[in-house]
Amino acid sequence: MKLSGEIFRNKSFLYFWLSSILTAMGDSIFMITLMWLLVQLSGSPVIVGTYILLVTLTKFSFILFGGAVVDRFSVRKLLIGSAIGRGAILLLLFLVTANAQPPIYFFYITGVLFGLIDAISEPAGITFRTRLVPEKHYTQSMSLLMMAGQASGVTGPILGAMLYALYGAKMAFLINGVAFFVAAGLFLFIQVKEEDDKEGHTSFFSGIKEGFTFFINAPVLATMAVFAFFANAAVGAVMVSLPFLMKDLDFGIKGYGWAQTSLAVGSVIAAIVFSLFVIQKPKPYMTLLTCFLQGASIVLIGFFSRELAVLLLLLSFVGFFEAAVNVIAPSVNHALIPPKLFGRVIGIMVIIMGISEPIAAGTAGLLIEKIGAADVFVWGGSMEMIVALIVFSLPFIRNFKPEDKRS
Repeated sequence: MKLSGEIFRNKSFLYFWLSSILTAMGDSIFMITLMWLLVQLSGSPVIVGTYILLVTLTKFSFILFGGAVVDRFSVRKLLIGSAIGRGAILLLLFLVTANAQPPIYFFYITGVLFGLIDAISEPAGITFRTRLVPEKHYTQSMSLLMMAGQASGVTGPILGAMLYALYGAKMAFLINGVAFFVAAGLFLFIQVKEEDDKEGHTSFFSGIKEGFTFFINAPVLATMAVFAFFANAAVGAVMVSLPFLMKDLDFGIKGYGWAQTSLAVGSVIAAIVFSLFVIQKPKPYMTLLTCFLQGASIVLIGFFSRELAVLLLLLSFVGFFEAAVNVIAPSVNHALIPPKLFGRVIGIMVIIMGISEPIAAGTAGLLIEKIGAADVFVWGGSMEMIVALIVFSLPFIRNFKPEDKRS
């Protein structure tokens, strides 16, 4: 690791960073409010799990199309449009909840709309970052963007809980909507070099096929994506279980807010470390090690959740290791992908890595009712640890060298 401040002289990246801070603050308030609102309206872990399932399945159903769109059109314009679209949906949520208590299906409808926008904005956002900074700054840029999200997450959950107690859910929706409109405006000040070889001369299906061909012939990339499928399933299940764990232990919305803040504190600490230092040669085993340690922390939560102080400390460890994974893993994976294929390959990877989250969310909703939230933590963390050990046993992963990354 090498100390470097060069990235802070990149004005376009700093504008992008500022827009991320604004939207992350709104999102952190929005998510805790939405989750608690669904718990209050339905009292059912199945409703909460199926909402997450619907949003993410919608995204994954269209993300291959979204990746092809990213490789054809201006990424900057796509992100501006996505931010405006999100802001409009959130303002609609504000207007509806300010005047009445909406039925559950209304949230499902807006969830589908969010999923459709995410199908384009997620590969677009990842692609945009790699065009703002050189490869040597991948880990720093990831850390700074993560810091923007998690620093907002430190104050957002507590602020969200306070806003919910004072004004109800509507204020969170309003703040989040305004944040997205301001973020869209900041993109107007960002200068980025768009790729000259846009894939406008081939069909969408041919372009998607080309992305699949590259992905399948990159064994390190494919293997780590499959590993992320299982790791994300474990984390997704425990995150759905967290509000019900806090409810079972009578910690309430304030305890849930502190739990989310603890996750964010751990992530902020990791983001600060990785934003100041450059990892010039990140390797897959670093990802596996951090996932193993995260799994161990999750298992311990299942056994020691009744002590709030211990629970919050362990959650901060989970947040720290999650941030470390989200810095190291993309820095390895993204360097493997040619720029002209980036949107399509990222779309494929997002499906593989993330499709387990809605499945885990729906499964967790059922398991919570059968075995309890604490046991979901034990089983989820154990799965993450076991899969990390299995993947580490593969020679081409364990012995990976950065100079072999294009092979």
